[in-house]
Amino acid sequence: MPVHRESAGPRNIKRALGALVLLLFIDFGSNFAMGQAKGPAPIFRPALEQIQSQTRIPILLPSRLPSAIPESGIKLASGEVREDGYFISLYYSEDANASYAAGFGSSTRILRSQDLPNTRRVALSSGRTGMFMPVSCGGSCAPANLWWEQNDVMYQIQIKLGSGSREKDQEKILVETANSIVTARREGR
Repeated sequence: MPVHRESAGPRNIKRALGALVLLLFIDFGSNFAMGQAKGPAPIFRPALEQIQSQTRIPILLPSRLPSAIPESGIKLASGEVREDGYFISLYYSEDANASYAAGFGSSTRILRSQDLPNTRRVALSSGRTGMFMPVSCGGSCAPANLWWEQNDVMYQIQIKLGSGSREKDQEKILVETANSIVTARREGR
């Protein structure tokens, strides 16, 4: 009987580990597949229509907006093609001058930490590293920003957050937004 217990124990452990690995693989696989199939949040559609055919840079946008930006509050999504990239802005009203909510952009000009003073490194998913800058106020308040390099392109997220919000909370919002980034597929592809 003791021999049977010794051989049954390792066998049961192997089965349990095998089942656990299989479950993790299935869960990871389905989440990965869902993440790949899902596109940018629908709020970006008008801006994508404005710029998608005019830029060769892959357009990266979040699959969902952070809770700090209620999608129902966004009234205007506007895209702009720039010489070295693109920028998509979200606004809380149709008057873009006074109601900025967030921006998502790219540039072929790669910025380094010395180009971005008052930033700190943050870890992003897939082994990427970003540079985070919290809200800063002078005469008016600048939004919180996050930049990262991916495939020789510099991407940026900026979100207008309250000046009283804690830096750690700001960082969390921007990092979560960056981690939900997906590529906007071109129509017909």
